[in-house]
Amino acid sequence: MNETSHRPRMRLAGMLGEAWRDLITGTSHACALAVGLACLIVLLAGADWLTISGIQKQTDEYVASGGSTWILEYPNHIDGAACDRLISLDGVEAAGAVRQSENKLAFAALPSTSVPLYEITPGAANVFILSATGTQWRNGELQESESAPPNGGGALLSSEVAKPFQVQSGQSLVLKDGRILDIAGVFDWPDDGRKSGFSYAVLTPVPADPSVAFGQCWVRAWPQTDNIESLLRLASDGTANVTTAERPQIHKLNTTKGSELDSAVSFESRLTAYVPWIALAVASILGFGATRMRKLEMASALHCGVPKTALLAQIESETLAWTSAGMAMASPLLALVWLENRGDEARALMNTLFRVPVAAGVGGLLGACVAVLLTRENHLLKYFKNR
Repeated sequence: MNETSHRPRMRLAGMLGEAWRDLITGTSHACALAVGLACLIVLLAGADWLTISGIQKQTDEYVASGGSTWILEYPNHIDGAACDRLISLDGVEAAGAVRQSENKLAFAALPSTSVPLYEITPGAANVFILSATGTQWRNGELQESESAPPNGGGALLSSEVAKPFQVQSGQSLVLKDGRILDIAGVFDWPDDGRKSGFSYAVLTPVPADPSVAFGQCWVRAWPQTDNIESLLRLASDGTANVTTAERPQIHKLNTTKGSELDSAVSFESRLTAYVPWIALAVASILGFGATRMRKLEMASALHCGVPKTALLAQIESETLAWTSAGMAMASPLLALVWLENRGDEARALMNTLFRVPVAAGVGGLLGACVAVLLTRENHLLKYFKNR
């Protein structure tokens, strides 16, 4: 009874010992196979990473240019409070109302130069603060002072207005009439084809009083919803006169990067989406070929009485060793991806790219398994003649 109970352990120990000897003597060619598998993983995962990075860059440029910012123009018919409330909708990152003031500002330091003045609701401050940023601001890549909405009643200055004074958030400027203008923030307004008029302007926050109408409602949304135009119309005060020739106009802040961009479709339809399957197929061929080359050795072991299950376990152990080593050698690429990205974006990228080494490891084991199962003891003489 004791002898029978110890026999499986002896077979397991013998199998592991034989696998270890094959690895350290180079019989299994583990080093070459590990390097080959690592190159395969780096090549395929790297190609997918570059493709995804290209889609990310395109999306960031599109959002930063104002391609995802919608504007409802309806002079004297925009409810500022209703426009601000659009921030509660899914996908909306910032929303607020804007109207141009009849007054202009002149600074004491430049009394001969007047600056256009716009009045904005509190929610609109975020629209302008984020006006030149892409989607990366949500992953913590921007400083809090740059991405957060200004608090208090300070004004927003465009970078062109702020440049001569070297003014920053929290500072103040003296106006020509002696008043003090507190600065809550500075926003960029690049000359990239977006709506003009705000590259040299001052924005002052005013209460979103329903009794005082605004002229525009701005909404920055990403990812964009299909019914964004209908939702924008909710900001209208509903007092339109059907006889007037003036009608609400909805357009995007900038269409130079295209009128539409569906990043999800671009991601799903990318050519490199199939790299895990390619890794599985190529690694299977690699594992099959490397194991099939040892068919004479395996047939001899079967002829000597080694059970096929034990032989399969031995070969799979050797294959697991070099596939694991190959995955480990390719791991610096995944570490680089993790360090180059942050937050949800990094986790999504890792989830996508990690499929390549997993598929490659499974492919190597699968190919080796098939090679062992196809080896026949009664083909020993044939293998010997064809060696």
